[in-house]
Amino acid sequence: MLDRIKHGAIAGVVSGLAVAIGVFVFDLFARHPLATPRLLGHTLMGAPVEGTGGGGLDWLARMLVAGWELVAYSAVHFFAFALFGIAGAWVFAPGRMVANVLTGALFGLVAGSAMFYAGLLAVGPAFVAVPDWRLVIAMNAFAGIVLVSELADSPDPRAG
Repeated sequence: MLDRIKHGAIAGVVSGLAVAIGVFVFDLFARHPLATPRLLGHTLMGAPVEGTGGGGLDWLARMLVAGWELVAYSAVHFFAFALFGIAGAWVFAPGRMVANVLTGALFGLVAGSAMFYAGLLAVGPAFVAVPDWRLVIAMNAFAGIVLVSELADSPDPRAG
């Protein structure tokens, strides 16, 4: 049982890393590197900090807040993907469901989207904006495919 949980958490973090890289590449093509994690960091931490006119050390304060938001969001992101992986390890346990690209994408769409939007609802009315729903759907399907691939490539923890 513990092997399956550990196995799922590691596979989830790997899929979270793949999503982070995918979103980073998407943001690079949009010419706004780190825009999506900063947006979600603002959402997680509350409303974005507005400048008071740009004088003095205001730029430094904005940089520190932006850095903190990225760090906080990254911690939540990888923790959520570890939970995603544990759920995937349970769903795709031997004899429970066939693990392939289609079922992985479907798992990512359903479980990943549910976790993402539940997290936004948990933040409450403080959330500012969310990324385009098409990006969220695509990255969740991608995460499910990577998760299934990672679960299939690892030793089978049949102990749980």
